[in-house]
Amino acid sequence: MRRLLVAVGLLLPLAGCVTDTPDVEQVEYAQVSGVIAFKEKTLLPDNSRIVVAVVDANKRGTILMQTEFSAAKLPVPFFLSTPKEKYDDNADYVVWAAVNVDGLAQPLLQTRDPFVRVLNNGVTNALVEVKAPAPR
Repeated sequence: MRRLLVAVGLLLPLAGCVTDTPDVEQVEYAQVSGVIAFKEKTLLPDNSRIVVAVVDANKRGTILMQTEFSAAKLPVPFFLSTPKEKYDDNADYVVWAAVNVDGLAQPLLQTRDPFVRVLNNGVTNALVEVKAPAPR
């Protein structure tokens, strides 16, 4: 009998722990995927980081979505996603990518013209070519 009272006493507070899942609002996402490539298959130096972003070509510094990850070679796939409410139907979105290496002041490789336009033109998959930066 004593065990029963102890068991009931321990379990009784848990009876009120019922979770009710609130209605979750469905969010639509803008997505861009593709491949970042050099003119040929390329092994990258140790500590190489790929940065890929969708930016507004008409508003300098406006980044819609961005990700950064390690990579040992090119080509490498990427996937970006953001809620559709964050993007502007009138923007001119392009994909920009760079290969950064620790210790270098500028990217080892990066996207240059022509940039791949995405989203507002219906394109959601892109082949993004990176090249050596233009000489200064």
